[in-house]
Amino acid sequence: MAGTAPESCRRIELRLAATREGFAAAFDQLRSGLDTLSLIGRPRLSVELIFEEVVANVVRHGARPDGRTTISLDLVLQDNAVQLTFLDDGVPFDPRERPDPAPARDLEHAETGGRGLMLIRSVCKELEYARTPEGQNRLIVLVPRDAATGARMSDGARSGV
Repeated sequence: MAGTAPESCRRIELRLAATREGFAAAFDQLRSGLDTLSLIGRPRLSVELIFEEVVANVVRHGARPDGRTTISLDLVLQDNAVQLTFLDDGVPFDPRERPDPAPARDLEHAETGGRGLMLIRSVCKELEYARTPEGQNRLIVLVPRDAATGARMSDGARSGV
C-alpha cells in the first residue's frame, strides 16, 4: 500500500528484567520509540500510563522469588489504535479476576494503591489476558488513537485467546 510506513517503523519491541532498574531503562527506551513514531497527545499518555502500571505491578507483585523474571513488550502502531502486548514469566495473574476498588467515602478513609487496573481500563479500548502454554502471562491492551475510550474485557480473552 502506497504511503504506509513499513511494519518495522510502526513497532517498538522491548525486553527487560523485572527490576526497578530494568523498568527505568525500558521506560526511557519506550519514550524514545514513541518520539520516533510521533505518537502524541492522549494516546501517548495512555501508552505511558499502561506501561508504567503493568511493569510496576509485575516488578512489585509478579516477579518470581529467584529474581529472574523478564518482561517483553511488543507495541504496534495501527491505523486507529496502539496495541501493546506484554509477556512476562512471573507469577500467574489474571486481571479479569480483579474488580475495580470500591470508592472511598472520603480521602481520610481511602486506601492507597489498587487503582492501576482501573486506570488501565479507563484509557483502553480492549484488555485481553491469557496464561500461555509456556507458562507466561500475556496481556494485550488496545489503546484508541482517537478520543473514544472505555475499557471492556474482550470475549476473546475470556475464551483464553
